[in-house]
Amino acid sequence: MKARDILTATHKLEGSGMARSQSEAIAETIVAAVTPLVTKKDLAAVREETKADIAALKEQMATKTDIANIKTDIANINTNIESAKFRLSVLFGGLIGSILVAGAGNMYF
Repeated sequence: MKARDILTATHKLEGSGMARSQSEAIAETIVAAVTPLVTKKDLAAVREETKADIAALKEQMATKTDIANIKTDIANINTNIESAKFRLSVLFGGLIGSILVAGAGNMYF
């Protein structure tokens, strides 16, 4: 409420027969109650800030394509791990076989 509006309200109250001190007290009370309320301008500013925040979040979010690519990468890693496990099994199997054959050749009966 603007100062001019307060003065107008005070005059209207006085015009209705109210004492000046009472009309001023009522107008001041109304101003005190209305002052902390949000204005349309405040709401518009918050709306714009919120839109900007949402746009920034959207830029940071992973897309369905990003998630699909990550799943593909994980599948490829799992395939590589399985392949490495197989190669190590063959390698260790051959190594153990060589040790057993070498050990058998050194046995005396």
